[in-house]
Amino acid sequence: MATLDASVVSIALPTLQRRFAAPFTTVEWVVLAYTVTITGLLLSAGRLADLRGRRNVYGIGLALFTLASMGCGLAPGLAGLIAARVLQGVGAALVTANGAALLVSAFPLEERGRALGAFGAMVGGGLALGAPLGGIVIAHASWRWIFFANAPLGMLALALVRARIPADAPRPGAPRIDGAAALAWCAALVALMLALSRGPALGWRHPLVLALFVAAVLALGAFVRIERRSREPMLPLGLVLGPLGAAVSLTLLSQALTIAVGLHVPLYLEEVLHENAQQSGFWNALLPLSALLFAPLSGRLADRIGARVLTTLGMAMTAAGLLVLARLGVAPAAGTLFTGLALVGAGQGLFTVPNASALLSLVPREQLGIASGLQGTTRNLGFSSGAALMGALVASSYLRHAGRALEGARAPVDAAAFAAATREAYAVLAGIAGLATLLAALQRRSAHLPEGTPVQRS
Repeated sequence: MATLDASVVSIALPTLQRRFAAPFTTVEWVVLAYTVTITGLLLSAGRLADLRGRRNVYGIGLALFTLASMGCGLAPGLAGLIAARVLQGVGAALVTANGAALLVSAFPLEERGRALGAFGAMVGGGLALGAPLGGIVIAHASWRWIFFANAPLGMLALALVRARIPADAPRPGAPRIDGAAALAWCAALVALMLALSRGPALGWRHPLVLALFVAAVLALGAFVRIERRSREPMLPLGLVLGPLGAAVSLTLLSQALTIAVGLHVPLYLEEVLHENAQQSGFWNALLPLSALLFAPLSGRLADRIGARVLTTLGMAMTAAGLLVLARLGVAPAAGTLFTGLALVGAGQGLFTVPNASALLSLVPREQLGIASGLQGTTRNLGFSSGAALMGALVASSYLRHAGRALEGARAPVDAAAFAAATREAYAVLAGIAGLATLLAALQRRSAHLPEGTPVQRS
């Protein structure tokens, strides 16, 4: 539901722009409101689940997501739709922060990789099917049905949660969430995501963008100060700076690289090769489909050989795929495009599941919600930073080659300059993937901690 919803809504943005006769900078908040809400609340949602029980919080989030989906479909105007998307983001945060943690709790150590592999396959399937299914729904029915479709799925999932997931009682003596820390954390992430999302359009030196970056730094500083003084911090900083540091960093880099490729390929195909949206959608589905094929395999192998070999191999394949994509030019090269996208997708399929398993294996059971929420937050930050990085690389390179900035529909795109900018951007991404490969190879083996083992002893 979550991955399908994200893909389908992105496809629907042009339709919503025409339907509500609004500028794209306003319509894009249908996506941004959802993403920003999830990112700001994921960590608090994970901590809440540790305090109140993961199944209870997951079920509440699923119910809220389903009801908010109906609200989105019934929204009379754009403002109502954006408000309903905020509520949908709250529900999605409660669900997303606990999905992987529920799997880790339910399966024994020797089957954990296989379970997370199936989980990764569902994520990849949603990403691969979202765009074509969304196109079919929008072409043959109202845009409202992309939200109404969540209602039967949500009710079925709620029934399965009650029937199949064992209840985990809340801990009466557990510490409460620090409201000041939660507010500072949320404010820092929201300001950062807004700055990253608005930077490519307004310019990185625009006063609003600079103010948002300053606000993010100040809020993050306040959060760190509050956490250091707290006896029961919402996010133990020792986790991020210690055992989880490498896995969290790799999660952010992986997501940023994947999103950068996925967002730019359609632009290259349509601006340089002049292919239509349907053909672009076909090519764009290749990356998540490749990841979908390799995620279950990596889950099984992770149970046998551990995470480090697979995360290193996956990042190395990603770097190789990006180097292949860095050879794209103004002439059609289906073999180059296919090989590059397939390698990036397969590499991410091999990487994602073992890295997630390693991250969740480095914390004791009572902190699984925190780790899962941190993982989800990092993915969302990777989404925004990857999109912003690719936009900045392509825009600056295009300006250098074409002698003018990208102006969208106001001026034709110089295909040769755009192809050169594409090659240079993918070369930079390949270098980043190479550094991530080195980080994956150097990280120590993940320690599967038994329940109650202190993190410092891992």
